[in-house]
Amino acid sequence: MKSLLRRLCREQDGQALYLVAASLIAILGMAALSIDIGFALHAQRELQANTDAAASAGGASMPNPTTTSVAGVVDNYSGSAALSAQYNVHPDLYVTSVSVTFACVSASTYPAYNFPPCVTSANSSYPTCGGTTSNPVGCNAIKVVETATEPTFFAKVFGINSVTLTATSVASASGTATPYHIMLVLDATASMASGSDSGCNSTGLTYSPEQCAQMGVQTLLTSLAPCAQGQTCTNSSSTPIDQVGIMVFPGLCSDTATGITTANCPLSPESKSNPSAPTTLTNTLANTTYAPPDVACPSKAPPITPYNNNPEYLLLGFQDNFQVTDGAGLNTASSLVDAVGGGTWIATDTNTNCGMSAPGGEGTFYAGAIVAAQTYLTNNHTAYIPDVMILLSDGNASADSGQMGGTVPQTVTFAGMNGNLYSPTAECQQAVNAADWAKKYVQTSDGSSTQIYSVSYGSETSGCTTGDTLTPCETMQGIASTPLSQYFFSVPQTVKNKNGTVTTSTVCSGAVPITTLSQVFQAISADLETSRLVPASFSTSATWYAP
Repeated sequence: MKSLLRRLCREQDGQALYLVAASLIAILGMAALSIDIGFALHAQRELQANTDAAASAGGASMPNPTTTSVAGVVDNYSGSAALSAQYNVHPDLYVTSVSVTFACVSASTYPAYNFPPCVTSANSSYPTCGGTTSNPVGCNAIKVVETATEPTFFAKVFGINSVTLTATSVASASGTATPYHIMLVLDATASMASGSDSGCNSTGLTYSPEQCAQMGVQTLLTSLAPCAQGQTCTNSSSTPIDQVGIMVFPGLCSDTATGITTANCPLSPESKSNPSAPTTLTNTLANTTYAPPDVACPSKAPPITPYNNNPEYLLLGFQDNFQVTDGAGLNTASSLVDAVGGGTWIATDTNTNCGMSAPGGEGTFYAGAIVAAQTYLTNNHTAYIPDVMILLSDGNASADSGQMGGTVPQTVTFAGMNGNLYSPTAECQQAVNAADWAKKYVQTSDGSSTQIYSVSYGSETSGCTTGDTLTPCETMQGIASTPLSQYFFSVPQTVKNKNGTVTTSTVCSGAVPITTLSQVFQAISADLETSRLVPASFSTSATWYAP
């Protein structure tokens, strides 16, 4: 017996069995907790996704006539079965509460978040964020906080029956919470009318680059909001939301007394044989409507005048009747819709060509049109309404010396100008300088500046005039606002030439990776109109208002 006891004390065989048995409870407990923790992390991700979706949907529904409807949209996307949510309901996620609050966040304090300006008394029916009863301030941000209670599995052994999860998401209001002033600047030089671009549509029909550009603009007009919901946009009593004008280059020659295009243009090809033609052309930027034949259906090529003769680039001033009602499709009786090829087709006229023509006759020169567009935006600026310029061109700056120079003074000066006039050299650099001036011009009423979208439509990777170090692609890139991932687009042209050959242009490097015009304008309208999720880190410094 003594020998057996000594042997048991000395030998160590089988002792691991005791250790395993002793630690088994701890190991199984840790495994059980890891399952509960993993499930909780999965539920947290689902809850955050639901909250993001709810905030985005709520932001997209702002403005809205009542705050309760915005909160109702949030509830529908919250995933809460208790609130009868229609979307994002997960059987393993138990959302117990959804909180919705609104705020007026300073767009200047947080410029990177792209908040629209807080609306004022004109939109007093929108969610209110302070102000007075007679002059309420509308909200431009929404915060959604969701809470979920998730049951545990093995943690119940330790008395933990459930865990409470919380997710917070902040989104900007959609762009239509405030109007936009948008000036389109379209290339109407001869190259835009030559050949046909088979890459701009899928119908098998042939369209010129100019018509393709106009169809892209139609996509933009369809997505914008010309007037408040429920109103007839063609009614003089409607409340304008998004207003759109259009400029073209080469510049037009207009009669300042009637606002109607005339063939008696000084220094233009149409007037060289007319000794009685006037020798100067006054600044016509103040007028609002020009060249009716160019916006009619069918349209006719308007007379042009050289860039050195202070031409009129404005085809149509701000329009807000391009839809009959918000979201109802294009209004075919609108001059703006006519100008971009969406007007009523005249079936009895075999030569009908709806949409403005590309008269050509001069080379491309951007700077004058950019200055004219910014001047118009400044002259028609309304405080806290963002100004936007969209420039589309397919070529490089190539106006000859006979179209440049001259004696008519310009309204602004900046680097690259020859005295008071644009120089026939380094024309691409002048375009970038003009765009820099436009982007840096600060409106005195609200401190805002113009955002410029640049759409390169078949621009070359070499060219420009003597004295330039830029390529056409680099010029279009330099015209755009930053970041380029938001404001610079490059679309190739697939042009069938008269001799039957097909040429596909290259895509400029550094542009947004979208290569069809319709998608480009969809992206621009989404950028202008869509609610965006923003970091919630700043939310503690904002004042939030319950609906």
